[in-house]
Amino acid sequence: MAFSPWVELNREALSFKPRMGVARFLCKETGECFLVAAPNVEARANRVRLQVETGTMRNKRFEELWRRCGEEGSEVSVAEELEYVDGVEHYADELDILLQAFLERDGGAQRL
Repeated sequence: MAFSPWVELNREALSFKPRMGVARFLCKETGECFLVAAPNVEARANRVRLQVETGTMRNKRFEELWRRCGEEGSEVSVAEELEYVDGVEHYADELDILLQAFLERDGGAQRL
């Protein structure tokens, strides 16, 4: 029995697991580093861009640098990815611990 494309798409959507971990935003001009932990790092990076564009970014230093240097003057990357574990549904505590470790390791990094 053949499945419809919609059933297959739905199955893929249900099994999708976004990359979670710590996203790093590095200003190439100043070397300043900004970190944020997220269950979906790509979505969080997009949210950060939107917050800068709309002027709703809490970290005004980051907003100032991003507006001055732009995306081409910044490096956006995943500092570390957190692996999924069977049976675990919520990773907020683990993400917070991972972010704290990165902030302590890189004393000059700021939290977004």
